[in-house]
Amino acid sequence: MEVPPETFVEWDWTGHGGQHNVVALDGTFDSGRTNAQKGTSYEYLFLPEETGVYRFVSEPHRDEGMKGAVIVKEPPTTGIEEVDEWVQLSNTFDGTITDKTNTDTTTITTGAEGNRGTFAFDPVVLKISSGTTVQWEWAEDSGPHTVAFEDIDVRTDEVYTEAGVHLEYTFEEKGIYRYACEPHESLGGRGAIIVE
Repeated sequence: MEVPPETFVEWDWTGHGGQHNVVALDGTFDSGRTNAQKGTSYEYLFLPEETGVYRFVSEPHRDEGMKGAVIVKEPPTTGIEEVDEWVQLSNTFDGTITDKTNTDTTTITTGAEGNRGTFAFDPVVLKISSGTTVQWEWAEDSGPHTVAFEDIDVRTDEVYTEAGVHLEYTFEEKGIYRYACEPHESLGGRGAIIVE
């Protein structure tokens, strides 16, 4: 599991598998004595200075492989909070802004590899000049996708599965435009366009 600093991580007991606890190998956190009761939980707040990898085990089942890790790291950033908050769910977002200013037309791949399948946009964040036309081109064998904007009334008419360009839009106004693939938004299928 990967989380940013200042995140509460909660472990919940299911009531299955006998006695459990949660203990960090480096001693950072420890849920205490073992418990088998369903509904029991333990949570830990990772502070801003606690970036790093925290390996943990359930002591009674450590030798059986009941181990895990929490990776605490600063999320990537473009430096634009509105963009970062929108696209941070995408595991292909690395903070990069693809600059296509001063071009007449550019393309975003819909159904690119990412988010545990072909559920990403490529590029995730695009910067263009006003007057630029953006085309969304579906990748081969990428499954069903849509494009729907949050900030303007622009969207695909239906869910498309076949490869090809299924949406084209010319951006005339400066601003930040956020969009998503509705079937895969919760998986990280989001993108943003910055118009200068």
